Amino acid sequence: MKKLKIYLAIAMSLIVFATPILAQQGEIMKGRMDGEQAARSNVNGTLWMLVGCVGGLLGVVVAYVYEPSPTATLLLGKSPEYVAAYTDGYKSAAKSVQTNRAWIGCVISGLAYIAYIVALSTAADTTY
Repeated sequence: MKKLKIYLAIAMSLIVFATPILAQQGEIMKGRMDGEQAARSNVNGTLWMLVGCVGGLLGVVVAYVYEPSPTATLLLGKSPEYVAAYTDGYKSAAKSVQTNRAWIGCVISGLAYIAYIVALSTAADTTY
């Protein structure tokens, strides 16, 4: 009977101490998901594709170097854990969108340049 009381006391203490930790983990996950969702809707993918088209590889490098930040007004009144997770999720998702779109633009401009060169060489080879 004494061992049962000890086991129950240990189990209750684990429940009491684990509940805030689990709640904090849930808040961190929610903050990260909210940040990723906000980044996907806020980042202008067309602009980054244009940067990749016009800038080529330099545009891709700019997309990797530039680090976007979320607006601070959305994070007012939130816990520090939520803010940190939201910011991390926002930055990683935004950087992913902008680098992917910059690469797409770079590839499109490269293919257009190759097509232009082929068209010029074909036009130069034709005799009338």
